[in-house]
Amino acid sequence: MCLLVVCSPNSTPRKKDLECASCNNPHGFGYAVIAGDKIITGKGMSAKKVIKEFLEVRKEYPNSYAMYHARYATHGVKNQDNCHPFKVGGRDDTYLAHNGILDIEIHATDKRSDTRVFAEDTLPAIGGVKALDDDNVWKIVSKWASGSKVVIFTLDPLANDQCYIINESSGHWDNEGMWWSNDTYKASAWSSYLKPSSVGEIAYDNHTDAELLEDYECPSCRSIAFEDANPYYCEMCFACFDCSGMYGDSCLCYTPADSKWQRDRHKPQGAWYYDKHFDF
Repeated sequence: MCLLVVCSPNSTPRKKDLECASCNNPHGFGYAVIAGDKIITGKGMSAKKVIKEFLEVRKEYPNSYAMYHARYATHGVKNQDNCHPFKVGGRDDTYLAHNGILDIEIHATDKRSDTRVFAEDTLPAIGGVKALDDDNVWKIVSKWASGSKVVIFTLDPLANDQCYIINESSGHWDNEGMWWSNDTYKASAWSSYLKPSSVGEIAYDNHTDAELLEDYECPSCRSIAFEDANPYYCEMCFACFDCSGMYGDSCLCYTPADSKWQRDRHKPQGAWYYDKHFDF
């Protein structure tokens, strides 16, 4: 799946949209911001850290293009090396990110993702980003990548533009000047129905846990919850019902701790409560 957002100059995505996108696409995160004569990038497996860093860099450089990517892995191992964006042909002035699946043959021993292979091997082989200024090459690449969206930032002086969006029409622009590759940054009906309480539990609008779980499916894997299932995470895919992220770094409401008991900063005198994530 993945989620890719491109920010035109003087536009910045809301933090909660980036968090929702990262919960729905939890396998790694990264960004790129054009900053004058350089492109600042960052990536990692912790959504909290990467979102914070991205928004800080974007605040410093608001007048240029920026992108944020949340990965949902289809090829390649789930690690920082396979987080988008990638250097194109090893160049520091050109970066590429992608949403979808590319028709690339990857050797069984190659741990790279399809996007990384495209950025490091395939695109440089056809002439790099400047080749995309040829209308025929653009049409061929767009058709080959049909169903996918590819974004390239470049400061290559031989390229006509700084930002290229292949299959742009497959995504959408919002009213704030941002292009989104899909809708996974939007809160689902499930997440708006569940309301976190002050102690990290889940509060339901006039429903008991059993009533809710009997009628609703997991928003991540679509499995139907059993009546006696726990109300905290899906027992099939382990997606958190608070934020839809997988337990661990990609769950935005998870804070690792040595003890299952945590102090609740919302309660007077920091009352203790049981950390539901400890059981995983």
